[in-house]
Amino acid sequence: MIVQTPVLFGLLPVLSWSVWTDLRNRKVSNLWILVGLLLYLLLLPFDQHGVVRAVIGGVVGLVIFLPFYWKGGMGAADLKLLGLVGVYLGPLGVVYCALYTALAGGGIAVWVLLVRGSSRLPYALAIASGVAVYLLKQGMKGGVGAALG
Repeated sequence: MIVQTPVLFGLLPVLSWSVWTDLRNRKVSNLWILVGLLLYLLLLPFDQHGVVRAVIGGVVGLVIFLPFYWKGGMGAADLKLLGLVGVYLGPLGVVYCALYTALAGGGIAVWVLLVRGSSRLPYALAIASGVAVYLLKQGMKGGVGAALG
């Protein structure tokens, strides 16, 4: 899979700002989710897969971590952020990202507990890390430079 224009110019900037605000303010604003959706709509002509895949991916992204949200282990904005990842990367992409996110989240949780003594986890960082691992792995499969298309 080659990273498409919508991922490069829509998802990655929104993830970056979400991580920044989560680390700085301990909150991911719904504004970033809205910006990500609007950017996707603007970049839709460049998406090779179309709206149906995006909608299914968004739903899968929301459903994957829904039990963690219900149990209070994840905030609503984090859940919506993973849904946004699904919009851009589709159902299969968001499943892989969720797996990598869970692994990254575990590592970040250990660091946060040991270094900061806090139980509040900046999960946007884990989500962005999961997406980064997924995109890098896809780039390695496609050869040098494939990750950025």
